[in-house]
Amino acid sequence: MSAKNDKPQQVNNPHDTRQKELFSNKDVFISLLKDCVKAEWIDDLDKESLKKSNTSYILPDFKKKEADIVYEATIQKGKQNVIFYVLLELQSKVDYRMPYRLLLYITEILRHYYNNADVEARKLKGFKFPAVVPIVFFSGKRKWTVPTNLNEMFDGNKRFGSSLINFTYALVKVTGYDDDTVKNFQSRLLKVMMMLEKTVNITELYDVIIQYEDEINNFDDEEMRILNVGIDILSNFYGTKEPDERNNIPSSSGTKGVTGMFTNLIENEKRERRRIRKQAREEGREEGREEGREEGREEGKLETAREMLEMGLSVEQVAQVTRWTVDKVIEVREASIPYREA
Repeated sequence: MSAKNDKPQQVNNPHDTRQKELFSNKDVFISLLKDCVKAEWIDDLDKESLKKSNTSYILPDFKKKEADIVYEATIQKGKQNVIFYVLLELQSKVDYRMPYRLLLYITEILRHYYNNADVEARKLKGFKFPAVVPIVFFSGKRKWTVPTNLNEMFDGNKRFGSSLINFTYALVKVTGYDDDTVKNFQSRLLKVMMMLEKTVNITELYDVIIQYEDEINNFDDEEMRILNVGIDILSNFYGTKEPDERNNIPSSSGTKGVTGMFTNLIENEKRERRRIRKQAREEGREEGREEGREEGREEGKLETAREMLEMGLSVEQVAQVTRWTVDKVIEVREASIPYREA
């Protein structure tokens, strides 16, 4: 494991991209802590001290996966400032290794802190490590069934009890929020983005934008930029066909440009669906006509076979002309006996 100041090369996950943009905004992150995590220590947070760490905490055991977002801040404790870290992991899928992954990230943060501390100071009795508070933001639609306590990953954890290393991470599930639970969020951007995360298609995306039009119209340039990133990634994920139009969202024109773009996207999607349905109907009709022609050809062969048999031609001769098997011609001959008698 290693901590570096340069970013590792890794696969670009679109879900991670939009959420990293979102939570790299300090106001949004504070709102996440206050409105979703709701821990008691948040009221003592020195908001001015909050800053995003530039250090990369990398896990070689997980294909060099990097911690998503790490913030450093201080809280007031009497006359002292207590340094602590908040580790935020962004998940769109259920990962049963999460407690273990968080343990490795926490260990790496503490290792980095220790290695960069004054050599003499860290020998003293009063040397303290910073607290590291782990949070998981889960935007998936499935139920999160992963233990939130590390000790639940140990076999025999109830028997060994407090002898085992343990921590509990805070879990923020997008599916647990609706219009009513987000209405008092401190960050209007987090409020809108939380609802966008719940959408499943381009139409729902458009509906959320219309619903929160007042909030969006008051966004500043940075909030609008982050919103645009989210909209662009989600609309692409939902399979819209007009990437050029998605790139033309104004950076600070409020909902007017956004809704206009989405009106076009939705109409394009509707036209595409109508085209696919029309094509399916035409293919169905053509298939039906082909089946009819094939039935006609078979009926003609049947009449020809009957006539040839009535003329006294052998089964083998009839089979050669109709390209049927001898057994099939025999079946026709047997079935045609009542027909000839009639």
